Amino acid sequence: MEPEAIAEELRRRFAQYQTANLKGVSAEDFAKHIQSQIGVVDAEIEGYGAYELEQQRDLSIKFHWGHNHDFGAFKMRGRMADRHIYLMANFLSMFPVSIDDFGSKKVFDIGCWTGGTTLLLASFAHSVLAIEEVKKYAEMTGFLAKSFGLEDRVNVQPRSIYKCNTREFYDQFDIVYFPGVIYHLSDPLLALRILFNSLRPRGFILVESAGINRSEPFCRFDGSLIHNSGSRDRLNRGGWNWFMPSPSALARMMREVGFDEVQTVWHDSARRVYGYGKKTSQVGMCKAGLSVSEIR
Repeated sequence: MEPEAIAEELRRRFAQYQTANLKGVSAEDFAKHIQSQIGVVDAEIEGYGAYELEQQRDLSIKFHWGHNHDFGAFKMRGRMADRHIYLMANFLSMFPVSIDDFGSKKVFDIGCWTGGTTLLLASFAHSVLAIEEVKKYAEMTGFLAKSFGLEDRVNVQPRSIYKCNTREFYDQFDIVYFPGVIYHLSDPLLALRILFNSLRPRGFILVESAGINRSEPFCRFDGSLIHNSGSRDRLNRGGWNWFMPSPSALARMMREVGFDEVQTVWHDSARRVYGYGKKTSQVGMCKAGLSVSEIR
């Protein structure tokens, strides 16, 4: 099926999240809570001290809405527009995955921001655990899930991916959804291994990243000092990217941590890298030089 046809179906499913379908909260209070958070500058909730504020990501300090959402009674414009829709549509059109594959599955949603992707996943997956290292965004996603009566199927935790290297996460999920995060990580190989360990055998991962269009297995290092838009005064700059992989570099990383049937693709119009990999069985990996030697 073509991406646009899939996107139309995803939009239809996402459209259920309107104020007419709220549970236990009025449309007025719902809107008030969301709108009151926009633009709030809060470094303390994230645990940053005054001496280190200058180095932190603007979007971690100041509240920015993630994805477009028409709530019916009001609309929110997000920095990522409809990216939650077309990302999933691209995955479903490029790799051996369909909406039906999510139906009875437990999904691990990495980097949920303000919940657009989490709600979309909840519209066709059995259950979702969403994590987000920025506490204010995790709280908003949790608020949305509760407001739409999804508490029994959606769990949201303010947690770094590196805090998922524990037994409680081993072999727990059928699908890992990992778009728009890996290039923001200082240790992408460790993160991929943690996610590999979180999957049950025969589970799969979907990865998407900013990257470079090269045939060689290269990564470009940007680092946190490179910003590509916005201003410090408005705390709306983009950047804070660490390693930007080529498709073949991402494929090597995925195979290195244990994934089979790996496919990676450069999406020319989006100028991003997409990847798919399957966990056939639990296998070991090379631990020489690994930053966390006690990883499973």
